[in-house]
Amino acid sequence: MKTKGGRRIDFSMWLFEQRKREDRVGKAGSEAYQIYQSGRWPAAGTLQDRLDQMKNDGVRGAPLRALDEAWWEYIDVVTKDVAEGHLLREVGAVAERALSKAEDIEEGKRYAIERDHIEQLRRLLAKLKDI
Repeated sequence: MKTKGGRRIDFSMWLFEQRKREDRVGKAGSEAYQIYQSGRWPAAGTLQDRLDQMKNDGVRGAPLRALDEAWWEYIDVVTKDVAEGHLLREVGAVAERALSKAEDIEEGKRYAIERDHIEQLRRLLAKLKDI
């Protein structure tokens, strides 16, 4: 259960603050800040938007996992209302991507959705329920 308090800060600013850390989140913060300085960091959006942009830029593997780890840590340090807002936007983004890639089976009566999207939605909804 999320306690009262926490910070009211944008994810990007929080992430940029982490760049002095000596761990994966710090490295993600440094890389994000470099992207920001080059003018390619999205001003707003969801984690999925940022991950998609990084993938489009050819980023793979550890940097994507580090950004994901940073986002979940961020959710734990912000106020409940900020966390809920981000989680709800993320649920919408993941659901939109899942539906856009869903395969129509049994003549429109059933759809197959990728397991990754289902797992993301489960994790997001569990966190929403927890806070």
